[in-house]
Amino acid sequence: MVVEQLMLEKSRLVVQVREDGNYSVGSQGLEAIWRDPMDKGAVIGIGQRTPGDVEGESWWVVYGQSDTTAEVTVRLEDGSHVPVGRIGEIFAAEWVSTPQQALLYRSDRPVESQPTKLSVLFARPKFMPKAAFPENDRL
Repeated sequence: MVVEQLMLEKSRLVVQVREDGNYSVGSQGLEAIWRDPMDKGAVIGIGQRTPGDVEGESWWVVYGQSDTTAEVTVRLEDGSHVPVGRIGEIFAAEWVSTPQQALLYRSDRPVESQPTKLSVLFARPKFMPKAAFPENDRL
């Protein structure tokens, strides 16, 4: 079975997609755990650390599903744009920074839903203990 892959250099994550649409996102060098094809329009965020647990910057990844012909861009809260890689219907973007919101713009979504409804906020969950480094905690 044909498997395409995209290596994310900062996080060292590998995004893989099989010809049947199943996909895997995991650390380089580990065996792939295959998942059913992503739901249409799904977006997932992964952080290296929980916001507030460490001082300074960490890596962050946003990936999801969009039509293959759709243009997808990612802009961070600080105004910077992040390169977006693609494998078929799956897009992925990564960056290194302190925790911040990632705003997604997608040409396969209605204009009125962007960017406020298409964002990933990397923030410390409220159920966790107080952050050791509150300057890196968004809440």
